[in-house]
Amino acid sequence: MCKGSYAQHGRRHWHGQHGQRFGAAFWQAPANVIEFDDRYELHLYAPELSREDFQLQLAGRVLTITAKAQEEDIVNSGQWIRREYQPGGFERSFSLNEKIDTEGIKASYTDGVLRLSLPKHPDQVTLRRDLDIS
Repeated sequence: MCKGSYAQHGRRHWHGQHGQRFGAAFWQAPANVIEFDDRYELHLYAPELSREDFQLQLAGRVLTITAKAQEEDIVNSGQWIRREYQPGGFERSFSLNEKIDTEGIKASYTDGVLRLSLPKHPDQVTLRRDLDIS
């Protein structure tokens, strides 16, 4: 789905400028991408948000997902021993390849996972068939 290798695009899209800073580390919503014959699916894991917290924007072939979480009313009573996850905003960008029909992208948010269906153009569908072994 993404053009180029992780080494070429990974730092720009997965770290640094798009990270949400908590202490000395960047929090980044993890994403998985799976390819089906007729589409790709992108699953972005972002618990404790609502669908209203997300904004999706397509500029050319770059899909940007932004989340702006509502501030929590957490009383810091000094009881946290370790807290690695804190809800907050983030931004992730993905370069989409030419196989994707950008007009047909659909998104849903359920159980802490933002799911995007990225359909392929009809002429880009992967045709599969079983081969005999002789």
